[in-house]
Amino acid sequence: MPGVSRRVPCVLALAAVLGACSDDDASHAGGGPGSGGSGGADASSADAGDADAALEAALDGAEASEAEAMPPCPADMLLVEDACVDRFEAPNVAGALPLVMYSFDESAAWCAARGKRLCFDDEWTRSCAGPTGSSYPYGDTHVSGTCNDDETWKVYDQSKLNGWPWTVSKPGVESLSQLLDAARAVSASGKVAADHVEALYQAEPSGSNSGCVGPAQVHDLCGNVEEWTRRRDGGAGQDFSGALKGRYWAEPRTCQNAVTNHGNAFRFYEIGFRCCKDPSAAE
Repeated sequence: MPGVSRRVPCVLALAAVLGACSDDDASHAGGGPGSGGSGGADASSADAGDADAALEAALDGAEASEAEAMPPCPADMLLVEDACVDRFEAPNVAGALPLVMYSFDESAAWCAARGKRLCFDDEWTRSCAGPTGSSYPYGDTHVSGTCNDDETWKVYDQSKLNGWPWTVSKPGVESLSQLLDAARAVSASGKVAADHVEALYQAEPSGSNSGCVGPAQVHDLCGNVEEWTRRRDGGAGQDFSGALKGRYWAEPRTCQNAVTNHGNAFRFYEIGFRCCKDPSAAE
């Protein structure tokens, strides 16, 4: 019988089919003593074929029911039209501080390590603007303080940021504190860079701005940290694949705005990301 590898939620279906083939059925299949061997063999073969077909149908039906019951997205994501989108900015944990200092390529690798990918820019925009195409997650008019986008801008020192170690913004990082500690451990210049990032940092814990949610309940799409997305049009050359969306804690931008003039290796103290996934790949 085809389909040797089957999911075992079908045990009840199997029991139901086997229960239909009782000993009484088997004893009557051949017509009893003196009825002739060939007729009994043919009947038994037919009965076995019917049972196999019924079992196959039951298994297929149980698998179909199981597939229908499976949610389209993992629990830490939300379905927005045809994409699963992380509820929060990476590391996608309610109450966690968003990661920063990841390049486009490093952000893509972080998502890939979790069976996800960077969101396309249009997927991100739909998550923010919703079906009506609003300017902000909460409507068409900017309301200061609804999202974390009205902090006082702090002057940064690029020479300090340049000391950031290129070996620490990796897929295994699970928290901002882990990332900063890793940078400090690499070198003296790494410590200077990490300390400067921490001093500049004004993002708030994910989900703490309850009004800053899109129509699908995706959080912090505007403000907090700017987010890498992948350009649907492929970008301007292979090294400019990204579009930065949502701006950050010190400058409001609309859902539709994007910054596209930074290369794939660019990193900054206020740039983070979130991940997406195709629903068909959800687990």
